[in-house]
Amino acid sequence: MSIDYSNFAFPKQKSTKEKKQYKLKQKSSKLTQLERNRFSIITDKLDECYLCQNGYVRKELHEVFRGRNRQKCMIWGLVVPLCDKCHSKTTLFRNYELEKEAKAIFIKKYSEQKFIEEFK
Repeated sequence: MSIDYSNFAFPKQKSTKEKKQYKLKQKSSKLTQLERNRFSIITDKLDECYLCQNGYVRKELHEVFRGRNRQKCMIWGLVVPLCDKCHSKTTLFRNYELEKEAKAIFIKKYSEQKFIEEFK
C-alpha cells in the first residue's frame, strides 16, 4: 500500500506551465539615431572629460538635463563628455552647476525665450 502525498505541503510537483519570457524594451530607431549623432555646444573637445580633463577610452556623453528633457538635450547639443569616474560621481550639486552653465550657453547662442519654450 502506498501513501498519497498530494495533500501535503511538501514536495510539490513542478508546474507544467511555461514561464513568460519578458523582452527588454528596444530603443526606437529615432532615439538610436539621436544618440549616435550627439554633439555639444558647450565644448569642442569630445575626446576628453569635461570635468577632470582626462582622456578616456569609452565615450560617455552626459546629457545635462535629466528626465523628459534628455532627448531635447541631444537635439540642441547640451551634452558634455565625461569619463567613467566623473559620470558615476556626478552629484546633484555638480549637475546643478552643469545645468546653470548649459543654460547660459544656450541663451547666449539662441535666446532665453527659446530656452523657456524648449525646457520648461
